[in-house]
Amino acid sequence: MLTISDKAITLLKAAKMNEGAPAEAGVRIQRSAAASQDRGAVTLSLAIQKTPAPSDESFEQDGLRIFVEDELVEPLDGRTLDVREDKEGPELVLL
Repeated sequence: MLTISDKAITLLKAAKMNEGAPAEAGVRIQRSAAASQDRGAVTLSLAIQKTPAPSDESFEQDGLRIFVEDELVEPLDGRTLDVREDKEGPELVLL
């Protein structure tokens, strides 16, 4: 199962609050429509949604609902979503 670090939880909760999303909304991790230059690489995007898609895996971590697109459950298994500080600000990364 995907794990979300405490720093990433804090960042995602702040993004959810900035969007004015309802308390029951969650963050959906999905494939991005943008093509990757690296064959075999998966480009992800995050979206704040009220409910998961019917086939999403959903879980809650530290009060934040997470919805993972069904195609990504296996590739993200055992990975951690974390935050890396960049010169332009915080950036979400998979470890």
